[in-house]
Amino acid sequence: MPMVFSKRFVSRWCLSAAALALGLAWGGVAARAEASGAASLRRTAPADFSDLGEVEAFRRMHEKIAAEYAFTEWKGVDWPGLRARILPLIEAAAAARDVKAYRAALQAYVAGLDDGHVNLPRNDAVAPAIDALTAEASGGTFGIGLVELDDGRVIAASVAPGGPAARAGMRPGDVVSRWGDRPIGEAIGAVDLGRFAAAARVATDEHRRLEQARLMTRATIGTAVEIDLAGAEGAPDRRVRLVAESDGPAALRDLAPRLDPGEVPITSRRIGRFGYIRLTILADLSDLGRWPEAIWAAYRRAILGFRAERVDGLVLDLRGNHGGWDLLAMRICGTLRRTPVFYEATVFYDADTGRFRRFTVDDRTGAVVDGLTVRPEKPVFAGPVVALVDPMTISSGEGLARCVRERPGGVTLGFHGTRGSFGLAGGEIRLPGGNVLHYPDGRAVDRDGTILIDSRHGVGGVAPTIRVPVTYETAMAKARGEDVELAAALAFLDRASAGRAKARTGSQRPR
Repeated sequence: MPMVFSKRFVSRWCLSAAALALGLAWGGVAARAEASGAASLRRTAPADFSDLGEVEAFRRMHEKIAAEYAFTEWKGVDWPGLRARILPLIEAAAAARDVKAYRAALQAYVAGLDDGHVNLPRNDAVAPAIDALTAEASGGTFGIGLVELDDGRVIAASVAPGGPAARAGMRPGDVVSRWGDRPIGEAIGAVDLGRFAAAARVATDEHRRLEQARLMTRATIGTAVEIDLAGAEGAPDRRVRLVAESDGPAALRDLAPRLDPGEVPITSRRIGRFGYIRLTILADLSDLGRWPEAIWAAYRRAILGFRAERVDGLVLDLRGNHGGWDLLAMRICGTLRRTPVFYEATVFYDADTGRFRRFTVDDRTGAVVDGLTVRPEKPVFAGPVVALVDPMTISSGEGLARCVRERPGGVTLGFHGTRGSFGLAGGEIRLPGGNVLHYPDGRAVDRDGTILIDSRHGVGGVAPTIRVPVTYETAMAKARGEDVELAAALAFLDRASAGRAKARTGSQRPR
């Protein structure tokens, strides 16, 4: 039976694939909205094709997601083209009874959709295939970390001591001009993320470029590449030959983005005259269906403490935030505002009609409403606020970042914007071999019905109000372990608080 909306179901269960890799539950509570009267909407039921053959299961999966995926028109998804490209890979894997090849084909399918919420989470059944694919495509390292600068140059911001690059004479800061037989910029763009089990799910062009540069420095152990290094001050370029070698199981395990189950979801401290709060997730990892009271209570204590200490500004660190409860994002947003503000309305696939329908439930009351509104909530923090963001900020974390960006006295700051994946998940398809596909069957829209935050044609997410430039200096500082973005945020708050103090002094002068 299709699921029926509960009063909590509107909560954004769009946790990142890293969170899902912990084996967390997916979906919501299948009970009727208590205060919605006769109004209801039946969402699609999870599908189980795991007992079918690999080819038939793929065909059924494709048919289902093509009908129920929330962003087909918005993103211009070419479903027939995607099917035609992947089906032969599925058929070949099935004919060879190759579990690893089947997983690789599904991996390529998912990579064909620019959405951080379309994913194949890790579980015990598929872990061996994932590990084998990871070792095959990226088990070896060339011993460098590449960063593409704003001026188009690409530098080796880090060089692993004793690694292939270091032994070839490379040093941190070397400028790479060619990779193999291609100019470096072209080589980065040619990296096929669908080959890499360790690739993060990307939704924007800028995030894709970052992942391509990250994974280009990995290859099958024994792979050789010749690269050209730009000479300094008119000196000729020099060529080095690197051979990929193993850097150990720990490095390989950490290559894919993962959520540490022991990570504390919220931490806070004072940094000089300013408060600092880091939020890594907006959900209780032990029970996704339970309101994350501990996180909310810790946040309120931090804000109350900062108010008592009269801090001059707040840094809200949302880098790497995995998403979770929309209601928590809205309540935190409410502590940063003095007036109500529209947050979102939601549109879902209706399993009864086979069409998408605008249907929004207020988690706080269970009532069906036209849209969700952020309401001012105590304790209110009225000073300037900076939200730190990056491409690993996803889902409800992006909603909170957007709230800060649109707040008077609020800015977002970072090298890059957020993931651009704000859909509402609920689609689940079980496939042979323990593979499970998740996808969003709902989308967030503004009052006029325009989709919020989710990427389109490679552009989306919450952009930094203040974009930290990727220069030689900032890239090298970040590679050394310096928190360049936090330093920029504190510098902004210094200027903002000085301006506020000057304005207060001026307002007290006699007229």
